[in-house]
Amino acid sequence: MDVRRNRRLGGGCLALAAGVFLSLAGSALAQRQSGIQLAPESNRYFITKDVGNERWAITYNLDDKTVTGNVFPLDGGAATFLTCDVTDVQQADDPADAQYFLRCQGAGPCASAPCVDQWDPPFDVGPIPGSFLLPENTQSTLAGNVQPIYNRSCATSAVCHGNGAEYVILSTGNSWMNTYLVESDGVNGMQGPFIAPFDPDGSFLFQKLLGTGEGALMPFNGSPLSEDRIELIRNWILEGAANN
Repeated sequence: MDVRRNRRLGGGCLALAAGVFLSLAGSALAQRQSGIQLAPESNRYFITKDVGNERWAITYNLDDKTVTGNVFPLDGGAATFLTCDVTDVQQADDPADAQYFLRCQGAGPCASAPCVDQWDPPFDVGPIPGSFLLPENTQSTLAGNVQPIYNRSCATSAVCHGNGAEYVILSTGNSWMNTYLVESDGVNGMQGPFIAPFDPDGSFLFQKLLGTGEGALMPFNGSPLSEDRIELIRNWILEGAANN
């Protein structure tokens, strides 16, 4: 597919044509010449991909759900600067099949400060497959696979882990910041971090699901999690326990 930008006079900005191209990019094209790396803090994916006649060097920021970076023409020329908000994600059992929707703006290089009124009007992009933003063979994400397990297993009720609980809140929007490298210091004393990235066996929350950690098996007074649900949580931790 031939990708051409409709440039504003004197602006050199990314226009709707680029957004339309991204919305049509299938997972096979998205993975061509791809490279993705997770930041040490598990809060950003750094992404480099060849898309058509362009090289995309972007960052998917998990803390604020934004995508930012640069688009370089492979045949030379000025880079385009891109900033997007992730407005919606339609999750799927396979993270590669999730559908991401973005609202983006593009701009050409700023010749000199101040860089005022350089950006094109916002435009909507999507759906983009999860395979474009996530590492290949990602098995589990927090929002798509792990949080639904928390939500179904009493982990967000006020009695167990909901708002007002004294132990740890695992409700949507709170579970990651309350567990990722957070030292467990409750009724069982200090037992290491609730979630230790890349280390399920060193994650106290995971030990509690297996029944190998101090105190009662979780979910408390409930049925133990099935093997497939435990495997989803294990894979998420093994893959860095990102806020994805």
